[in-house]
Amino acid sequence: MCEGPGLVRESSPFDLVGTLLRHVRVDASTFGRVELGAPWGARVAARDTVSLHHVLDGELWLEVGGRQVHVRAGDLVVLPHGAPHALRHRPDAPVTAHDPGPASGGLSVRRRFGGDGARTVVLCAELTVSGAAKALFPRALPPVVHLRPGSSGDPVPGLGRLLDGLREEVRDDRSGASLVAARLVELVLLQGIRAELERPAEAGSWRAALADDRIGRALDALYGAPGHLWSVAALARAAGMSRAAFATRFRELLGETPIAHLTRWRMDLARTALRERPDLSVGQVATSVGYRSEYAFNAAFRRVVGTPPGRYRAAGAVLAP
Repeated sequence: MCEGPGLVRESSPFDLVGTLLRHVRVDASTFGRVELGAPWGARVAARDTVSLHHVLDGELWLEVGGRQVHVRAGDLVVLPHGAPHALRHRPDAPVTAHDPGPASGGLSVRRRFGGDGARTVVLCAELTVSGAAKALFPRALPPVVHLRPGSSGDPVPGLGRLLDGLREEVRDDRSGASLVAARLVELVLLQGIRAELERPAEAGSWRAALADDRIGRALDALYGAPGHLWSVAALARAAGMSRAAFATRFRELLGETPIAHLTRWRMDLARTALRERPDLSVGQVATSVGYRSEYAFNAAFRRVVGTPPGRYRAAGAVLAP
């Protein structure tokens, strides 16, 4: 997942979005086709998963955080933070069902809610996102990612083909459909995330740091080689800036110092390694994220995470199925 300690990646142009996506893992938990007949209104509770809705036929209104979003046939909506939301056949329709998404335990080819009026067909999915970059999602992605087909009919290059394949798997329910559809749904989500990260960002936001040529280069180096012995001066050199100008600009865009950001990223990587790489000792995890002293790593981990790394790993082993 990470490059070895002491390595600084050199790439031109840099691919910061690609670097982040390499530290994300997506697993489809449930997905399926849901038919809704007007009148209908459904509320979906908050959850730890990412919700995805692709309208196959008809239309719906999505309400999240007090905002109404009109979603038409062909649109793809992603809720990256698992925020509670409501889906309705019209904005003021009462809620008549709760969590009407696909049933757990595999492919739910057909579920129906509502009355005998105008029909809306939605492909719904719940996905689990893990990996070190997951912690960056709340800062990188809005509560709703809404992708609409453009003049070419495809909101994101290649996304239409993925959605076509996903619809066919859910509709036909052939041998191995659950496995194939799960993989396609993962790719659909990654395409949606990439499309959102590539959109213009609001000035002064963390997303703007991704698009800032100089700060972006420093972040690309930092994320790609967390085991390097980074200093503010070294990151400034990667950005092509003076140390003082770099430190000021970095704090303006990210709201924290370069070293604080580096430490948080290292701890995100360490948490993932401690839970997912039992073959690595705590000392090896420490080295992989840039600590030459296990004692220093233990102290930093406990300060940021709130518990020693050994105890964190043990707790994960107890919780694992």
